Amino acid sequence: MLNRRVSIVVVSIGIAFAPPAAAQHDVSMHAASAALPTSSGQAAFATISEVVRMLEADSTTDWSKVNVEALRQHLIDMDAVTMRSTVRQRTVNGGIEADVTGTGETAGAIKRMLSMHAMMLDQSAEYHATAAEIPSGVRFRVTAKNPSDARTVARIRGLGFAGLLTEGDHHARHHMAIARGEANPHQ
Repeated sequence: MLNRRVSIVVVSIGIAFAPPAAAQHDVSMHAASAALPTSSGQAAFATISEVVRMLEADSTTDWSKVNVEALRQHLIDMDAVTMRSTVRQRTVNGGIEADVTGTGETAGAIKRMLSMHAMMLDQSAEYHATAAEIPSGVRFRVTAKNPSDARTVARIRGLGFAGLLTEGDHHARHHMAIARGEANPHQ
């Protein structure tokens, strides 16, 4: 009976002085048995992390030119345009027109990004795109190069401003070029 009481007291003391469950978590416990997520969390952090891994894996990386901070600033611009701008979009013949505006740094990001993105879209076979500066932002217009192509017109309208930002297979190459110091992001 005495041994049982001593055992209960020892276990009770152990529980009372044990660190909280969160502090007991040891990441190495799971490393061997569980797959790791492919994303390292927040999107900008994940992009930067992936680019850094790629730069490190490339034996030709010229570290004297690498500028990961420029990539971070570009990702901040992307976030501002996507998440903090005000968009007033309307249907026009053959597509859409959107007044994209913001205040402070967001207005600057809009001007830097949309003029370059319009030039990139305009080089495609399907789209005609322009960006004209307006107070606090840009008037972004995208129409089908062939206005009678109902499918392309519907695609432009369906994608809208935010969807059109994703168009073009250039983003990953663009991000690598910025990080390598080979591109000036949206002067």
